[in-house]
Formats: sequence, structure tokens, C-alpha cells
Amino acid sequence: MKEEVRYWEPRIELMSKQELQKLQLKRLRHMFHYVYERSSFYRKKFDEKRVKPDDLKTLKDIEKFSFTTKEDLRLNAYPYGGSFLCVPRESLVCWHMTSGTTGQPTIGPYTFRDYEIWMNVMARTYTTAGAKEGDIIMNIYGYGLFTGGMGFHQSAHLIGATIIPWGLGRTEALVRTLKDYRATVLTGTPSYQYYVAETVKKMGFDAEKDLALRVTIPGAEIWSEEMRKRIEDGFALKQHGGGSRDVYGSTELIGPGPGQECIYEGGFHFWVDHWYLEIVNPETLEPVEPGEQGEMVFTHLTREGMPLVRYRQGDLTVLDDEPCECGRVAFPRCRRIVGRVDDVIHFKGSKIYPSAVQEALFKFPEIAEYQIVVDRSKMVHEIIVRVEVNPVPKGDSASEYMRNVERELANTLFANPRVEVTAPGTLPRYEGKAQRVLIKEPTAL
Repeated sequence: MKEEVRYWEPRIELMSKQELQKLQLKRLRHMFHYVYERSSFYRKKFDEKRVKPDDLKTLKDIEKFSFTTKEDLRLNAYPYGGSFLCVPRESLVCWHMTSGTTGQPTIGPYTFRDYEIWMNVMARTYTTAGAKEGDIIMNIYGYGLFTGGMGFHQSAHLIGATIIPWGLGRTEALVRTLKDYRATVLTGTPSYQYYVAETVKKMGFDAEKDLALRVTIPGAEIWSEEMRKRIEDGFALKQHGGGSRDVYGSTELIGPGPGQECIYEGGFHFWVDHWYLEIVNPETLEPVEPGEQGEMVFTHLTREGMPLVRYRQGDLTVLDDEPCECGRVAFPRCRRIVGRVDDVIHFKGSKIYPSAVQEALFKFPEIAEYQIVVDRSKMVHEIIVRVEVNPVPKGDSASEYMRNVERELANTLFANPRVEVTAPGTLPRYEGKAQRVLIKEPTAL
């Protein structure tokens, strides 16, 4: 792959749609030849579909080619890249991978060029979020095989920022460091950022006076607008002239960075000069129109080690192709991820997304934390929403309060889960990805 481009420079971000589509088609044609020649998986896949790389003559022609799934990766890519790998193993400089909590880990191998692309895309992501030269960035994503820590760390120097490589844990010490070092940018999962903001208040600090945080960049899990408000209020981000801006990514894409919300906070811009994006109906797999909810599907345009073609990402979003005030006219925005195809909870004819539960509950400022229990151990399935309320309402006011919570859940979810109140401090807090959904399966006989 010989084409050389500086990936985060403004002229790329401000391309016209026509210029970008021309670049996409050029890169897609190259990529399809590349994977057909180098990946035994895709050669077989193309041949079974009876298509060749030269059948891609327009962008719409991508629909002639088969999808790639997570199951394909689990069966054919572990541990080094398997039949997906397009370079000799010796050409790889590292791997990252998922936790593998739901099966075989999904791996992401990188050549030196892949890593260079990733770091430059991350620099674009930082600047889009509002980070700039001279910022002090507190990085509280986990380091190691998870992509978050290294992705945010090794790109910070490209924008002239200083990085504090904190990682996870020691939260009270983290708060003191935020204060003492006057950090201006905070990364990390929204759940951990929320916990840090709680700890700031618990330790008696005034976020507006004692901290200098201006921007946070939450990612790696689905979160709601109500969570955004709590993070922004907890760190006084708006008072400091900033905000909390969503970052999008995954191990399969390259890590964090393929999508980033700008200062207008209207959904993340997806960098379609590196990833060709489709939004499809997850049941029919047919394309949906902008403004309609569908599943994200992407094709790598520039990756060298293990590029993927029409990979079903599983995340559900709505494409907004209206121009953004920031001026990035060629880069479409994806509205907030509402859930994953495989994470939806089916309950009495309704589809419940955990993010919708969060959106409803966090409208009540007294609810500090929550947990969703899906009990499948009984003949009739039950969903229990546990809420940690502080202060706990008493007497008649408690009954009225719970009716209001239940009414909000019913109006949001079109379902009526049972609500249980727990005492302050009883539900878990999260220093990484939150696990607020618990599944109780039937006991084996």
C-alpha cells in the first residue's frame, strides 16, 4: 500500500463530499485487490460469492460483496490474524485484543504503518474534541491489550499536549493529581469519569474552583445524554469553556479514534477517508436512509495488517448527513449509539436498550447509580431495576417518588420493569467498562 497521506491535517478534514467519494472509491478498489491477493479468507469469500475485485466500479457496488462477522474473526483470526492476515507475521509490531468475555478474543494486529495511521487519526480525534497544544491530558483508560490506554497515550505528542499515563484505579489519588497538575483534558470510560466526578465532590473539592478540566473524552461503552450532563456538571466543564465529547472506536476498527464528536456535541464525525461506512437494517441487511436507525458496517480503506471488508460492527445508530457547524462537511455524523444488536433485552414484546434505562433514571438527580437484573431463572421472565437513591425518600414521599420513576421508565421503555430502591453506596462503581446488566439464567438440572 504505497499511498502516503498525512491523516489528520485540516485539508483532509475539510474535503468536499465529491472529493472524498473519489478518494473512497480509489481506496476501496485498491483494498479489494489487496485482500483478494493476500488474505485466504477473503479470496475464498469472494470466490464463493462469485465476485472479483474489478466488480467494484462504483461505491454502491460494495453491496455485491459479503459481510464479515465477529464469528468469522473468532473462527479464523485468532491468535495472529489467521486467514485474515495480509502480511507476514514478522511484519507486525504488536497486537491489541478484546477481553474475550463472550468467547474467543477479537484481535487487532498492527504493522508499523497501521500504528502510524492510528496515531495520526487519534491526533485528528483529539483536535476535533477540542484538545490543543499545551493541554495536560489525564489518561484513565486501561493500558495493556485494551486499545484505549495506548491509543490516547502515544498520539498526544502529535498535537503538542502532555500526557499523564494514569490508567485505572487509585481514584482519590487521581483526583488530587487532577487538582495539583491542573489537568485540562480527561479520557476514560463515562462510568469511570462519573465515578471520578463523584469522588471530587466526596473529597470536598469544588470542581469549578479547584480543577482546570475543560474537556473529557468518554468512550468504550454506551452512555446517555443524561450521563453527559452529569459528567459536565460534575467537572464544571461548561464553566471552563468545554464539554464532554463522545469518542468512537473498537478493536476491529483499529482502536479508539475512527469517530469523534466535535465541540458542537451533535454526534460523532466518522472518518470515512479511512473507513467506508454503511448503515444497514440488522434483520434484512439492506441499506437504510439517513435518519433511520440501523447497524454500522465498515470496510477498512487504509489498513495493512488485517483489513476487514463489510464488517458488521453490531452498534445501532442513526446517520446524520446534514452539515455540521464545525465545517467538516464531508464527514457524516453518527448519532449516539443506542445499543448493540446482541445486547438488546427482549421483555414482554418490547426491546429494551440499557442506554434507554440510563437516560430515564438519570433524569432524577437523587439516583446516583443503578443496576439492571434480567431474571430468566423463572418461568415468567422478570426485569428488576435497582436504583441507589440519595437521600432515600421517606413515608408517603417515597411511594410518590417510586411511582414517578416507574412512570418515566414505562414512558421511555414501553415496558414496566420492577423497581427496587437500595441504600446509598450499595451498588458497585466502575473504574473501567461498566457492567450494570446482570443476567440470571436457569439453574442446570
